[in-house]
Amino acid sequence: ALAWAGGALASGLEYAYWNALHSVAYNSLTWNVAKFLVDWVFSPVIRGAFSTMSCFNHRVSAIHANVKFQDQAGSSGSDSPSRRVKGRGTKRKSPTADGGVVGGGDGFGRVISRIKALGVQSVYCWHALFGYWGGLHPHERGVRRFRPKVVLPRHTPGLLSVEPSQAWDPISVGGVGTADPDKLAEFYEELHLYLAAAGVDGVKVDGQAMVGGLGRGLGGGPNLARHLHAALEKSVKRHFPTNGLINCMCHSTENIFNFGDSALARVSDDFYPTNNASHTVHLANVAYISMFMGEVVVPDWDMFHSLGDAGPLHAAARAVGGCPVYVSDSPGKHDFNLLRQLVFPSGKVLRAKLPGRPTRDSLYADTCRDGVSSLKVWNRNEIGGVVGCFNIQGAAWSRRKGIFVFQYESAADVPSVVASVRPEDVEGMVTRDTDAKSQEFVIQAHRTRSLSLLKPGQRMPDLLLGPKEWEVYTVCEVLAAGGVKWAPVALDQMLNGGGALESCSLTRPAHGVKEGAAKGKG
Repeated sequence: ALAWAGGALASGLEYAYWNALHSVAYNSLTWNVAKFLVDWVFSPVIRGAFSTMSCFNHRVSAIHANVKFQDQAGSSGSDSPSRRVKGRGTKRKSPTADGGVVGGGDGFGRVISRIKALGVQSVYCWHALFGYWGGLHPHERGVRRFRPKVVLPRHTPGLLSVEPSQAWDPISVGGVGTADPDKLAEFYEELHLYLAAAGVDGVKVDGQAMVGGLGRGLGGGPNLARHLHAALEKSVKRHFPTNGLINCMCHSTENIFNFGDSALARVSDDFYPTNNASHTVHLANVAYISMFMGEVVVPDWDMFHSLGDAGPLHAAARAVGGCPVYVSDSPGKHDFNLLRQLVFPSGKVLRAKLPGRPTRDSLYADTCRDGVSSLKVWNRNEIGGVVGCFNIQGAAWSRRKGIFVFQYESAADVPSVVASVRPEDVEGMVTRDTDAKSQEFVIQAHRTRSLSLLKPGQRMPDLLLGPKEWEVYTVCEVLAAGGVKWAPVALDQMLNGGGALESCSLTRPAHGVKEGAAKGKG
């Protein structure tokens, strides 16, 4: 009975939070009262609850791997150096100041070796910009040399007006253990030395958004971000020579404008595999954000699940996104027929040349909620271009509730939309000084296999897309010589088959026979 009562109380509090407190307006009476209670009355209780319920206020206690990577006896095992598969960034072995072993001789190094022995070419590891969500522990011997101090973030009014609940999230309440600015380089050096020596090839550095609120007394958020990214990139350059760095949660300008050597950055919110309302909105987020961030970074559109009703939608988006392709499928839960259209057996992908961005007729359309618009994303290949059309209607982010929500009670109520593609959708394919009467384009649809020969100003036949339906179109300019017209559409079994072409030509030798030539990648 006591357990039931405790569970009911917890459920009731959770319901009250998400339906009342989470969505209160910034600087309202309710918000100010809640913030006062969080800061001055219930802070210890809330920190304890967060510590039990989540990892967002946990802190790094040591550089080396913890006990979960050791065998049952707690030893480092007997793997010989000859059996260990090194990472591309491996430098050397050395002890850490806290007694940890750098060099892959512990259980963590054996895990990486085993992964690579199974044929995996590269292994990246995750860490936050400050080490972990809660930063470094100020009292643990393993990280004490970096002189960390717990700092409570102070968010700007602009951020709080968009996300009022940031005032009492785990990081704001518990603070972040930030290393002394003079010790930042040393922290990253030790961390990346340990990872590289274990065989790791790169890192995904998360939690960068919090830097703006932690710069008090350190010259402000932009100044702190400048020092952090300089130290981070210097260490990555040394220990992961392939520039193995993925920036994450880094949309604030103090992060973006301080990227020096790093090029890859996630441009989306998290991937929420169990939140179906987020799966369509994710595509809108990455396409529109790439309009801005794509001018500064190589956009990373994040992971997806290949198996499931949103898998084909996301695979088609990655084909036109000009982004890396990676899935977070559970072992044994894969749609291989879908993945074969996106990735070659070697692991290589036909990545388009540019960041995928909305076409001009999608720029100011509400492709998630207006009930009539499709999202169209264009990109360029070495030869020709590619356009993806998606029906992502039916869900959106609710500013009031602070969560992704469906717009309709039933999936059957989500409207179909009409998509239409023309050569001008691919920027630069049709130039103003081109004679519209002589230029022609072949556009082929991947799913329906329909093919059209179009001039500038003409369109493909309208396509009706149901909920979460999509189509990818390859756009290729027609070459003409001596009455012969030729257009190499390329690999029609791949979602971005046009990405396989590197060059093409059509010539008429002296003997009068027309010759067409196309060169592919490999």
